[in-house]
Amino acid sequence: MSFYVAGTGSALPEKVVSNDDLAQFLDTSDEWIVSRTGIRRRHVLTHESLTDLAVASAKIALEDAGAEASEIDLILCATMRADTVTPSLACAVGEAIGTSAPAFDINAACVGVLYCMEIADSFIVSGRAKTVLVISGEAMSKLVDWTDRSTCVLFGDGAGAMLLRAGEGRLAGELSTRPDTHAIRMPNIEGNSPYNRIEQEKLALQMDGGEVYKFAVNAMGRNIEEVCSMAGLTPADIDWYLPHQANVRIIDASLKKFKIDKSKVLLNIAECGNMSATSVMVLLDEYAKKGTFHCGDKLLLVAFGGGLTSGAVIIEWKKN
Repeated sequence: MSFYVAGTGSALPEKVVSNDDLAQFLDTSDEWIVSRTGIRRRHVLTHESLTDLAVASAKIALEDAGAEASEIDLILCATMRADTVTPSLACAVGEAIGTSAPAFDINAACVGVLYCMEIADSFIVSGRAKTVLVISGEAMSKLVDWTDRSTCVLFGDGAGAMLLRAGEGRLAGELSTRPDTHAIRMPNIEGNSPYNRIEQEKLALQMDGGEVYKFAVNAMGRNIEEVCSMAGLTPADIDWYLPHQANVRIIDASLKKFKIDKSKVLLNIAECGNMSATSVMVLLDEYAKKGTFHCGDKLLLVAFGGGLTSGAVIIEWKKN
């Protein structure tokens, strides 16, 4: 007994920023960004808070599952930056939807949702939970340096959610880390302690694009092969691949290297950019709402991110 996905939801900021919009204040162009990343637009927070989006996505997932907040036994949230250091974003969502279920955040960068799914699996298998709400919420626009065209053009904001119930839907999961504290780095604020002697780093996301590219291509392929083996499947047995939407070049290179059928790969990077942990969740909800998945389909979610973390989870779709 593990879990199945009973409902999904997502919410994006109203403001849409195109590549041409960015070219108004950056030395860049639509052609430059699209050719290197596959991104054309992204959603960016303005008047909304990240909590607003996370709550909205959670309510949609509950409605989609035909569930009440009182049924939730645990809330897990994947985020790199909640609106507050404390309370957690998970707690803020719990308050808004009216549940006193245990709630906490997970920071595994772009792989956070997969980490949450595997934690949910452990709680359900151990009998400590029957219904788990998994949320992701990322405010990447508040982490990047908007004068740095190498990073700010990549990211977008958003939130997603899935309601997991005890059942036979998870086929396998695999998480890994190749520890690296420099390839992707976002410093924390040092504060104003009169005793602190650590110099404040630049408060903006820093990334070694070349190192991340090499890691991502190999990690995605390795995780796909390993999780398929764990499930007793081959990559050809998978009906739909939902990769982290970081860069279309990374996705294409990994799929080509490991001979994955491109027609099975779902994308929304052109419209949403890289939303870190939220990317896979919004992708899942978008295609679920389109009716792409059918009962019995095998879905493989795969991601990589800062840390350097990576992972993959295979689920069987149970909704009609």
